[in-house]
Amino acid sequence: MSRPRWALIYDHECGMCRVAAALVLCADRRRSLMPVALQDARITELLASVPRGRWAQSWHLAAPGGRVYSGGAAIPELCRLLPGFGAPGLLCGAAPDVTERVYAGLAGNRRRIGARIPGRLVGWATGILDERSGRA
Repeated sequence: MSRPRWALIYDHECGMCRVAAALVLCADRRRSLMPVALQDARITELLASVPRGRWAQSWHLAAPGGRVYSGGAAIPELCRLLPGFGAPGLLCGAAPDVTERVYAGLAGNRRRIGARIPGRLVGWATGILDERSGRA
């Protein structure tokens, strides 16, 4: 019997978001995560506890039980799921204000950062996301 997977929610219209999500999935050797684009119809259910105006402001990590972690707060939880990332998760969890500021800085500049990412890399990321979400 397979265990429930966590939903890694990202913006598929953002190249930086696609690359970041694909890199996380590559580290997810246990296949604990299922990528779900903000543009997916399942978002209404997955993000029911998050105000709609905050959906596109950050990535989200939805636990199988329905709890949602957003932005920097998702990082310690995400690290707990990834083999070998326990120590970074503990550091991020010990300094949540710093983690959130770093995350907010990246998220706030994602269009500018994304414009500098080579198209081949975004294409690679899209392939990983499609394969792991079952769209491939």
